[in-house]
Amino acid sequence: MFSIIHPYMASQDIQSFYNEAVRLEKSGNNKEAKDLYSKVIVSDPAFHLAYQNLGVIYAKEGNHAHAIDAFSKAIKISPDFKNCYNIAVSFYRLKEYEKSVHFLKQSLHLEKKFVLAHLLLAQIYQIQENDEKTEIYLTNVIKIDPKHKSALGGLAMYYYERNRYPESLRMLERYLLLYPGNAQLRLIQSEILAKQGHYKASANLLVEMSKTDAGFTSFNQTLEAAWKEEDEMAKESLHRIQGKAKKKLKEFQAKLELSRENPEEFAPPDPQEALDLSLLYLFNGNPEKAMQYLVFAQKMKENTDSTGSS
Repeated sequence: MFSIIHPYMASQDIQSFYNEAVRLEKSGNNKEAKDLYSKVIVSDPAFHLAYQNLGVIYAKEGNHAHAIDAFSKAIKISPDFKNCYNIAVSFYRLKEYEKSVHFLKQSLHLEKKFVLAHLLLAQIYQIQENDEKTEIYLTNVIKIDPKHKSALGGLAMYYYERNRYPESLRMLERYLLLYPGNAQLRLIQSEILAKQGHYKASANLLVEMSKTDAGFTSFNQTLEAAWKEEDEMAKESLHRIQGKAKKKLKEFQAKLELSRENPEEFAPPDPQEALDLSLLYLFNGNPEKAMQYLVFAQKMKENTDSTGSS
């Protein structure tokens, strides 16, 4: 893995090589930086920072097997919460989730309030469909950093996907107050308002979005562009919802086609189905249809309420 050059150097020379390697790494000359870090390691096998930086370069290059080897050596020499996290990230990229969890917990043993470790644990447990631990670690992040963008968005979508609408709405309101302008999360906010019976507020929000949000009518095209790495958990949830929306909408459209042949067998959607269809059309870039079904749901609900109260 490492080139062997000059087994013995004075400590001053070793530090000089290391400093030059850091400079090269910062300027983007990774190959030269790796060569110099290797020289440092050959001359001083206990120089853990050289292993650490070498691991970072390998990880950036996507060579996670070599990154893991370098981080492992750094940890053996000098256990550090950041290197435990670094090696956990490489295991995560390789989908070796149990090993990643092991090192993330080591990282938190060394630094309990290390936000990135809590967040990656939440992501892994979400992948493994461990709801309880996903919620625990997302909540931990917000306790440490109440304004953490990814945790607020992730927890809002976590609650939404589990039909815990009041909690989801609270998280969405906190998120959008701090980070306004996310059209996709505002759609979710509108849909939750409607599900809770606040049709007017939901419709007003959609009308406002249709006037102000450029991406409102092209949800599919703007999904990728609207999200940054810091929003990863919420973005993954929206991808799942969008996939389900496409499938459900196809099913409904197929049912609608059949109804033209056998109209007596077609039952119109109830208020809940109409709300779901509203969101499906929003997620598929058809706000006009979405508004139609939202209004339909409202009228159905009003008729049901008036019938029930009479």
